Amino acid sequence: MKKQTLILFITFFTVFSSYAQGGNEKIEAIKIAFITKRLQLTTDEAKTFWPIYNQYEAEKRQVRESTLDKIQDTKTDGDFSNADAEQAITKYIEFKAKDLDLTKKYVAEFRKIIPATKIAKLVTAEEHFKKMLAKQAQKGGQKEGPDGPEPGDGPRPWQRGQ
Repeated sequence: MKKQTLILFITFFTVFSSYAQGGNEKIEAIKIAFITKRLQLTTDEAKTFWPIYNQYEAEKRQVRESTLDKIQDTKTDGDFSNADAEQAITKYIEFKAKDLDLTKKYVAEFRKIIPATKIAKLVTAEEHFKKMLAKQAQKGGQKEGPDGPEPGDGPRPWQRGQ
């Protein structure tokens, strides 16, 4: 299994590095390895999963940039009119709705290629990866450990508030 994970990591790193740019290249390669390991994707699953996941990420990025940039156009110091605040709130709600629609769309796509258990693990893996990056940023980029937080660390995103 370790050999298979290493082969997947090298393959995806090679493929993805031709598309990624700058410092994001290393982060994206680590994310691919991290998610692949957490989901325990087979070679066949990975071949179909990653192109769809990359499309999902690209669409999320497009929605985020187009919607949130409009929100950030309001004054960042908090000194704006009530009308500006209403507009920002409306744009934020639009963003959340579009983001939810994308999630629904791609969960349906993921269901065609991986079981529900791996889709649930994907949500958790993405959350753990974000936390790991945030911790590393707080520590000035020092790595916490080879695999970051363990799968059992903290609540699952769908279990919050329980």
